[in-house]
Amino acid sequence: MLARNSFPASLVLDPFRPTGPQGEERYRYRAGTGLFTVLTLLGVGLLVVSAVGWAVDSHQFYFSYLVGWTFCLSITLGALFFVLVQHLTKARWVVTVRRIPEVLMWSFPLLAVLFIPILFGMHDLYHWTHEELYDPTGPAYDEIVAGKRVYLNTPFWILRVVFYFVIWILISHKLYRLSLRQDVEADREIPAQQRKVSAWGTPLFAITTAFASYDLLMSLDPHWFSTIFGVYFFGGSFLSALSLIALVGLTLQQRGGMLRKTITAEHYHDLGKLMFGFTVFWAYIAFSQYMLIWYGNIPEETIWYEHRLEHGWGYHSAALLLLHFVLPFLILLPRATKRTPALLAIMCVWLLIMQWFDLHWLAMPVLHVDHAGFHWLDFSCWLGLFCIYLGVFGWRLSRHPLVPQNDPYLADSLHFQNA
Repeated sequence: MLARNSFPASLVLDPFRPTGPQGEERYRYRAGTGLFTVLTLLGVGLLVVSAVGWAVDSHQFYFSYLVGWTFCLSITLGALFFVLVQHLTKARWVVTVRRIPEVLMWSFPLLAVLFIPILFGMHDLYHWTHEELYDPTGPAYDEIVAGKRVYLNTPFWILRVVFYFVIWILISHKLYRLSLRQDVEADREIPAQQRKVSAWGTPLFAITTAFASYDLLMSLDPHWFSTIFGVYFFGGSFLSALSLIALVGLTLQQRGGMLRKTITAEHYHDLGKLMFGFTVFWAYIAFSQYMLIWYGNIPEETIWYEHRLEHGWGYHSAALLLLHFVLPFLILLPRATKRTPALLAIMCVWLLIMQWFDLHWLAMPVLHVDHAGFHWLDFSCWLGLFCIYLGVFGWRLSRHPLVPQNDPYLADSLHFQNA
């Protein structure tokens, strides 16, 4: 059995120092950060190339950048919820997996910095920022948009986004620091503190995530509104986070055998079950939103779907249904899929691609109403941001033990078996 003694504080500061007993050593990330350095450099290079596209077509650049940035944000929000709910429910099986989403959720400061280009592109992205819409004597006056000016105005919008990030950083910082403190202190009060943070953090997470989805994505078309959109965004976010958590675990095990004896087929089985469940949840919310708008038949709502069913966007809508729901549903349904590393890894990558495709489908018809398709900036911005995101994630992951130490449920997690 692995020892549950804590690591010395000096060991946490020096991740490459020999750990002594081999039972503790396999908890540590010791393969270096070479892969993640390459990813970071690749991401920077892709964003430099994207900057050339900005000089040619700034409208396309800002929309492509927003989709890529929101993709990274959705994963981080999903990882934060994963940690919150595990502490609230006192989940035992997840302890050996938990450090991966803990590191993912600490990406909010990076995302706050990467948000700056979106501020410069607000006029290109958000129609409601155009002052001529609010002049009742002008030809461009829009009564619907003007009626929303109290909420949709640039200073208040920026203030809200800052508030969202303050809340997200505060919650993730508290949980992350408590987890690292537990690595070096065998304090039985730490799990109780983590649950307290999660208790007040969860409702704040729910509110800020919903309103952030409205502000960042739904307000791209200020005429449209949907009370279920925040839940839709959350469903895709949590599904993509689950996919990346499982993919990172599988990748680390393939690169040097790290975590091979701590994250087992039993853990991947549960992650796979959650992936399957939230594939169904995402589809259920997507259909519910469509059905409510269909039978409500309000022009400001139905026009949003009309734009996604005409001029070639209908093929994208059909692909979203088949590739984001039907195919993953059928593949993830069998037990064998969730316990076959190669197949599960393929599904993780596939669902991450589908999350980006979903966000692209949400945003791009606003820019290209009359024709559907992809622009090379869509891929360069998305992959550039995601590579930087993964690079910074890998650097932070290398600084601390891969498995939380001194957790009272660690032994249960190490010996977890599905019923």
